[in-house]
Amino acid sequence: MIPLDANGFRAKQEAVRSLIVKARQYVSIRHVYLDRGFYQVHVVTELEQLEIDYIVRARPSKGMKDRLSAGAETVVDAYRMQRNRPPTAVADVTVFAVPHRTNEDDHVWFVTNLDVEPETARAYAAAFGRRWGIETSYRQIGDFLARTSSSD
Repeated sequence: MIPLDANGFRAKQEAVRSLIVKARQYVSIRHVYLDRGFYQVHVVTELEQLEIDYIVRARPSKGMKDRLSAGAETVVDAYRMQRNRPPTAVADVTVFAVPHRTNEDDHVWFVTNLDVEPETARAYAAAFGRRWGIETSYRQIGDFLARTSSSD
């Protein structure tokens, strides 16, 4: 069993590690896309140790939002993720933001270890967005299976 600390950092970090190690036994992994629930410096450091390319949806901090100048559509910048309270960790990443598809006054934020340019930021965000179709497909598989109340 994985020991849990107060905020579940170790659990998410270990889950990411074990899933990637297991998946690598069967497939080649080009990129890993993780949602905001995995936006933690400990998860990012684990991905770095596994030497895997990743894009993680970020919860923008004030420091991130300050990088968005008035009228800017896209942001790409170096960023340091850090946690100062125990368990401490630091990760140097690239942060990028693209306009939200439906809310024109909002942006969607990501952190990554990929080389992102302002010209390619939307393409990376679109690739991240395509993962929803895969997740929806797996979730709907049960809708097409036969249902029975028989114990046989």
